[in-house]
Amino acid sequence: MALTCIRRKEIQSFMLRHLDERSLIQKEIRERILFLLHSPGKLFREHTRFCWGEFYTYIAKFHNHIQTEMVIPYAVAIEFLIVATDLFDDIADEEKNNALQEYMSTGEMIIIANTLFVEAINLIALYTSRNLREEIDRMIKELKKACNGQWRDLHFTIGTSVPTEEQYFQLISQKSSSLTRLVCQLGAGSAAYKWHEIATHIGISGQLRNDAKDILCDGKNDLICKKATLPLIKALEYSFMHDNGWLLNKLDCSNFPLHIHAIRNYIQKTGALDYCFILSDLYMKRAIKQIEICFPAKKEAIRELKTYLESS
Repeated sequence: MALTCIRRKEIQSFMLRHLDERSLIQKEIRERILFLLHSPGKLFREHTRFCWGEFYTYIAKFHNHIQTEMVIPYAVAIEFLIVATDLFDDIADEEKNNALQEYMSTGEMIIIANTLFVEAINLIALYTSRNLREEIDRMIKELKKACNGQWRDLHFTIGTSVPTEEQYFQLISQKSSSLTRLVCQLGAGSAAYKWHEIATHIGISGQLRNDAKDILCDGKNDLICKKATLPLIKALEYSFMHDNGWLLNKLDCSNFPLHIHAIRNYIQKTGALDYCFILSDLYMKRAIKQIEICFPAKKEAIRELKTYLESS
């Protein structure tokens, strides 16, 4: 835990210095960025258990050639990038994030997301040596995949037909795992290929867990928007087999938001959430196993990464 705290403080300190000294963004934008970074699940929020930039510092220990002075700037760039993509997701999904909506308008959210994205690219360019320019090419490639995945995700809903589990996994491999691959491959050089399957499994594991938790969250619009997440897909499968499609009929009702509580209870009772949590654990175990196979000499780095992921 002490090691995690030290790494997080290093990232926080560099980020604050960069925002104050190196960036050209104005005070009001910086204030809103810091507000976002103190929101639940983010870097400056007390008791946040998982941060993408922090996760990267554990991954970087597997990259033998990466220079120490590059790790923290890369971690900060990743934090900026993830916050930007989260903002774009919230805007696209019309999330009911009252605290955020009270603090800034949709237009401001778009500008801040763009600013964070530019700052992320700027940091990586500043701290990447010329002989590692393929890092940027690889990053852009994964970002394009993520953009395509986000577009598909916006339209991946329950309609007259129900998407399959296979289609769901194809989507999250493109949308969620692209960002995880970006993080794991940044600075990996010629070893980048080793991380493709590992990062894909970690990304799938995280998305499964998030989708299962978000079904029960009032602040998330997944159920209201009838997004075809795996918990809903599996619950619909159960409903077709056992209840003559009761769940789809409820979703088709014009006033179905009034039945959200009953729908959530039904999804829980089908075992769909448990199924997703079990699958999430399975994919994480596959990722750890693959790391052990690909990096047998990195026992300490494996132990630290495994401990961090298990505690997140």
